[in-house]
Amino acid sequence: MESVQKSRLHAVILLWAALLVFVFGGRMYTTDVLAQYEVAGSFVGQRSFMTVSGDYGWTVAGARSGLFVPHGGGFSIFLIPAALAGKVLGLNGGKVASALINAGFSLALVGFWYASALKKYSEVSVLRFIAISICGMVLIYGRMTFDVTAAAAAAMAGYYFSLHGRMFAAGLCLGVAILVRTDSLLLLPLFWSDWKGIKKLALGLAPFICLMLFFNWYRFGSPFLDGHGQDPAIAIEPFKGGIPGLLLSPGKGLLYYAPLCIFALFFQKDWRLWTPFVLSLVFHGMLYDWSGGTGWGPRFLFTTLPFLLMPLSRKGTGGKLFWIIATMGIIVCIPAFWSNPSLLEQASGMDLFDETSRHAVLWTYSSSPLVSAFRNFAVGVPDLFGAAMAVSSGIPPWTGVLAQFAVAAMFAAVGIRVLKKTRCSGKML
Repeated sequence: MESVQKSRLHAVILLWAALLVFVFGGRMYTTDVLAQYEVAGSFVGQRSFMTVSGDYGWTVAGARSGLFVPHGGGFSIFLIPAALAGKVLGLNGGKVASALINAGFSLALVGFWYASALKKYSEVSVLRFIAISICGMVLIYGRMTFDVTAAAAAAMAGYYFSLHGRMFAAGLCLGVAILVRTDSLLLLPLFWSDWKGIKKLALGLAPFICLMLFFNWYRFGSPFLDGHGQDPAIAIEPFKGGIPGLLLSPGKGLLYYAPLCIFALFFQKDWRLWTPFVLSLVFHGMLYDWSGGTGWGPRFLFTTLPFLLMPLSRKGTGGKLFWIIATMGIIVCIPAFWSNPSLLEQASGMDLFDETSRHAVLWTYSSSPLVSAFRNFAVGVPDLFGAAMAVSSGIPPWTGVLAQFAVAAMFAAVGIRVLKKTRCSGKML
């Protein structure tokens, strides 16, 4: 049985790799990530340590000369290879490398997620699990380079180790997640254990917490300042409508962008799995700008969604209604695989929370990025790496798209072959 489970894990990774290749854009989708990319360059001497040019994203003043960004340093550390590639190949080469790194984190997230589900439930259908992953926006954020994918992958790796009683390793992974995004602290309930386990978890966390505090001190003069105090979007305003907005607004609501997550709330038996989602909903819902900018759907909730969805991976959970909602969730995602969702959202309204057009994006169906994505579906050249490369080479874009799809098909063929072998082995057992 163990060999069958390993083979199914391999099939999941191959099939997910096929999907990632199929939708690969090879670009960055937000100026905030471009700023984190610049910080990555500062780690290898391309500019003053941890500073940015100020051309991209929200920048703030620090305790030292230069401009800084109020983001954790962890994702920038992971982008160091991309910054080095960009130095040789130019900014576009750095963007492609960043997208590849992000896709790698998506693979890690899905791999550790499936392995964790197997540990909890023993029997987990590969195709059911892939459907769940797509419905949790994991493929979209495997395509769109944001730090939430890296944080979710590290946290899921930590959860996997915690299920095997390896709490020190779990602490190391959770520490990486916190270094990438400080709000990963909201995932702590996942790792609740006895006192001995908590001590081991704390030991693993310690070096990354110390590094996070050092980055804060170096930039802003205090270990407990991360620059967000200068960002009005992060101000706490409990009654701004964030909680209903993250759940129900047509522009960002979970109900529209990931309906299977709402369905998953009715199948929760392990408080560790749903508590991080509730904490994230309450915390981010109290922020002045709870929308998370121009990321697809409720981006701030993303790191908690794989854990929220975990119970649905058990075979038969939800019956026929599961597949109806899962199909709807997959259909909802399709336009985001073809277009640039961030660009469509920016075209609908300014990315400033005070602006009337921004509120229209959040609260009206006509301006919703989701509606806009469907309205503009298959319009113009697809936002795919193959198309961009073909255009830059002076050949028809569909030539590059078909080449990209051919590579995806090869991964899929190998994954399906492995999956068929596991089914034959399962019958023999």
